[in-house]
Amino acid sequence: MENNKLLPGEKYFQEVRTTTFRKEEYSYIHTGIIDENGEMWTTTEMDEANIFQVYNQYRAKHGIPFPDEISGLREHYGLSAAKMAQILGFGINQYRMYEDGEVPSVSNARTIIAAREKDVFMSFVEASKSEMSEQEYQRIRKKVETADGDYKPIVQPSEYTGFRSLSTDKVANVVRLIISTIGSTFVTKMNKLLFYVDYIHYKNHGYGITGITYKALPFGPVPEQWGTLYSSLPGIDMEEFVYPSGQSGIKLEAIENTENILNESELSTIEKVCALFSNMSAGEISQTSHLEKGWIENKDTRSPISYQDAFALNYD
Repeated sequence: MENNKLLPGEKYFQEVRTTTFRKEEYSYIHTGIIDENGEMWTTTEMDEANIFQVYNQYRAKHGIPFPDEISGLREHYGLSAAKMAQILGFGINQYRMYEDGEVPSVSNARTIIAAREKDVFMSFVEASKSEMSEQEYQRIRKKVETADGDYKPIVQPSEYTGFRSLSTDKVANVVRLIISTIGSTFVTKMNKLLFYVDYIHYKNHGYGITGITYKALPFGPVPEQWGTLYSSLPGIDMEEFVYPSGQSGIKLEAIENTENILNESELSTIEKVCALFSNMSAGEISQTSHLEKGWIENKDTRSPISYQDAFALNYD
């Protein structure tokens, strides 16, 4: 966390609080710092994690798209945030602010959702034609026409995805950075490293990184359909390794570099996780994950683990 070195007499605290957002009450897990005199305060990073818990609930309740869905829609049509705002009739910087985390009004959210359908979005383009030059109009029309159908997120964001859409490009970025930091890594260990990357980031920022859903399986938290996931990652190779004893395992190797799409806070979280667990074997990190509340409470049914369990992590 930001400025996370506590002074003598200081300690972290967590408590359930209730706040009002847009005239509705929401409960969330408030994280802060308290000193020996009982004075409480938060850092900027803590404030972000606290408020995003509320935003996530509001979005889920009212069907409002999450930030990566909003940016994904724009990228689907190959347009800038300013141009999307113009076409949809928002303020010039509004679309960019939505991508950065500001919560759209319900009416603007419905406009964004409607724009997922290619034909509907084209009607928005036609309606805003008078605000563009003929050259710009034709350029945008061509971009929309060549877009690959309607925009559909791979996985709908929820508390089981860290309120992110699944992004194989981001998963590949995280896996590649882990490998570049600690070396080629077996799948059994990578499963746990990804879990800690996503859940520590959720605890510190209020949302995950990759959009992966993790299930509580016998050897610890594991990405849902991990085999399909790893085999689909660009620039990552799966190689079967056989030990002298005859046992085998699947090792992940980075075979090519691709453009980094992770932001500063995401990179910082990955660096932290590598520092925490790089010296642990697959067995040791598996045993460590067995101490986590999210795994303990879901292991018997092998159920998905809620990202809200991040607030009970033993490591952060």
